[in-house]
Amino acid sequence: MDIRRVMKERIILFDGAMGTMLQKAGIGLGELPESWNLLHPDTVVRIHKDYLDAGADIISTNTFGANRLKIRGDGFTLNQVVRGAFNCAHKAVRQAGHGLVALDLGPTGRLLKPMGDLDFEEAVSIYAEVVELGVQNGADAILIETMSDMHELKAAVLAAKEHSSLPVFATCVFDESGKMLTGGTPKSVVAMLEGLHVDALGTNCSLGPRQMLKAARELLRYASVPVICTPNAGL
Repeated sequence: MDIRRVMKERIILFDGAMGTMLQKAGIGLGELPESWNLLHPDTVVRIHKDYLDAGADIISTNTFGANRLKIRGDGFTLNQVVRGAFNCAHKAVRQAGHGLVALDLGPTGRLLKPMGDLDFEEAVSIYAEVVELGVQNGADAILIETMSDMHELKAAVLAAKEHSSLPVFATCVFDESGKMLTGGTPKSVVAMLEGLHVDALGTNCSLGPRQMLKAARELLRYASVPVICTPNAGL
């Protein structure tokens, strides 16, 4: 499937939450979700396949927190974790007989300057390392999700664009007032992300379907690329 072509013709469905499903599967408090790619791969494969069987066109790798700041001292290297994630995702695609795999990138876990202590250039480097591993392991697209800081969002998109030629999707978190944690609005998000030539943009996670309507309408008002809306089902 040519993602860029198909999403101009019809709605494309992503999967849903991985973390929630791992919690239902019994992941322990403080346990690294990405470690299950190697410790419990059959469970990760089953979650992916369940989403594909439910109609998902694209599944996201279990790499939300996979970066060199978080994957350290846990017995696995970043390379092993990312490779394991793609092994699980590709196995699920083979079992289901359809589907594409997006490299999932979440926040680094640290705030960028001036609100935090992480340099912008280091953030780009952190994401670039994971993007390169994703490309090496056969990613079909890159999904940057659950971003609450415009600077970090920009760093992730730059890394994805500079280190791959894959379709790039980016979603961020708004509160009920329509603001990101660091003050970004739907209008400013659209302006920045379209300037960086993402293939689709949107919002995810923080709000339920009803609460997300306001931000979704604002994104649709300003965006000229496809818009992604992934509400929190629990809300």
